Amino acid sequence: MLGIALKMLLGDRVKYLGLIFGIAFATLLMTQQVSIFVGLLTWGANPVLDVREAHVWAMDPRVRQADEGLAISDAELYRVRSVEGVEWAVPYFRGTTTVKTAEGRVNALTLIGVDNASLVGLPPENRAAAAEAIRGRNAMVLDETLVGRIWSDGRDPVGEIVEINDNRVTIAATTDALPTFAGLPVGYMKFTDAITITPPERNKLSFVLVHARDGVAPAELARRIEAQTGLKARTREDFARAGVNFIVTNTGIPASFGIAIGLGVVVAVVITALTLAMFIAENLKSFGALKAIGVTNGQILGMVLAQSLLVGITGFGLGIGGTAAFLAGAETDPNLDGFLLHWQVIVGALVAILSIVVASALLSVRRVLKLDAAVVFRG
Repeated sequence: MLGIALKMLLGDRVKYLGLIFGIAFATLLMTQQVSIFVGLLTWGANPVLDVREAHVWAMDPRVRQADEGLAISDAELYRVRSVEGVEWAVPYFRGTTTVKTAEGRVNALTLIGVDNASLVGLPPENRAAAAEAIRGRNAMVLDETLVGRIWSDGRDPVGEIVEINDNRVTIAATTDALPTFAGLPVGYMKFTDAITITPPERNKLSFVLVHARDGVAPAELARRIEAQTGLKARTREDFARAGVNFIVTNTGIPASFGIAIGLGVVVAVVITALTLAMFIAENLKSFGALKAIGVTNGQILGMVLAQSLLVGITGFGLGIGGTAAFLAGAETDPNLDGFLLHWQVIVGALVAILSIVVASALLSVRRVLKLDAAVVFRG
């Protein structure tokens, strides 16, 4: 029966190819959009996830995510250090400034100031060289991913002199930071240098990064810091999640991608259901002949399901291949850095496609199951 089912399916090449490419396009649309959406959400968490050493972030109570830090008093650093369970606590500056090149080109920059002694907050990539380079006077370590937005000629930025707020800054080394939702180049300096070259304000401390003592849970330490200092304190995981939630609740990104993903599902349903229905309608006499020679409804149902699963799996494979090729090609584009095809997306898309083709097959085959075998003898 399986062989007959495949011959019937492959005998109508137009509908067979239409089913496959319809499902492939729907799979491509769904998985590509979900992968990009997940990547964008990850960008919201990356400013926190890039700081591996900190268990807890302490900040002004009004702060919602890492890119909108509000300055707090330097005295808060010492108050946090006095909380029971704190192994160490260091200052962390994060703000936006403008960098001007020797050629006069101007670009926005995310400036990060890390603790002078421990350098907590530097990305692990090229860490030893970056840590040595950043100790110089007004020395900056620049994220190499978006260097092209400052120098479009593809030059190596190491050794370049730039100007920030009328201060000369030397690009002493490069690193590779995680991409962020702000989409700006990222530069790292010592905390004292960063607050010196930025516009004067009464307070410059953006966050206090805290490491818990052994045996002290970060969540419990965060509660102690809040109770004793009045600051907001969040664990690394919770604060990273806050960056994701900020994107979800304050942008139109979820709605935009939701519409695109929904269109993929609609395309898959419409193409699969209509094409299968037309295929079965045009083969009613063939099914009638099979019933006339003793083929049971259960066997016919198995034949239709086999046909549907074949086109579903084939189309799904082509669609996933297209998404994988797109994301592989996007690795060289800094604007798409960090977009990955996660296994959960693959499994979810497979379940969705197989559910659609099986449901479409079951709806279409009802006419065959009720078919009178005598139809084969009629004109």
